[in-house]
Amino acid sequence: MREPIQFWIYGAGGHGRVVADAARASGEFEPLGFVDDHPPGSRVDDLPVLKPTDPAWLALKALSFVVAIGENCIRARIFRELLARGGVPRTLVHPAATVSPRATLGPGTVVFAGAVVNPGAIVGANCILNTACSVDHDCRVADHAHLCPGVRLAGTVDVGEGVMIGTGAVVIPGRRIGAWAMAGAGAVVVRHVPSARVAIGNPARAIHPVAPEHLPEGFGTIPA
Repeated sequence: MREPIQFWIYGAGGHGRVVADAARASGEFEPLGFVDDHPPGSRVDDLPVLKPTDPAWLALKALSFVVAIGENCIRARIFRELLARGGVPRTLVHPAATVSPRATLGPGTVVFAGAVVNPGAIVGANCILNTACSVDHDCRVADHAHLCPGVRLAGTVDVGEGVMIGTGAVVIPGRRIGAWAMAGAGAVVVRHVPSARVAIGNPARAIHPVAPEHLPEGFGTIPA
């Protein structure tokens, strides 16, 4: 039997704990510990927690990692920083998730319990497919996106880089959500959502720009 792959989890909050559970449940991965800018304690769920300034963390070179931070622009920044250090992102799939062998998951992406990814779907790097969400056939989900619990993407939906889709939102077939846009919890997306806009309601309407703190540096905002 192959030994589990050891890796570090960047982020020691609730999301990080769920990543640790998914890794342990898979039997393929073993978390070594957490790294967090504001550690909640020296240990979380029996795993050590380091600060990113800790010499033990800084000494690591070819480290394996998952970034367990829900805020997309922060997760994207840390992901790139760890890649630049020579880090290797790990792709985790909870055993209670269903991922078609004809779907593609990018490096560093995590698929939680109850999620479904159907044939032809392509999910990019460093994405979160959260609890019980579904990604139907031939969808495209770009890097650093986060589908919150219970999200439903119908077939051929195109989700741009860094998109956040809130809990229980639904997107009908063939729609596009532009880069760094957000769809609110429970939104029903029946038309395209422009980049860096917030869409809410049923049917969802793009009501205002995404706040600058939720955008990567240099992306810029889109006027209201």
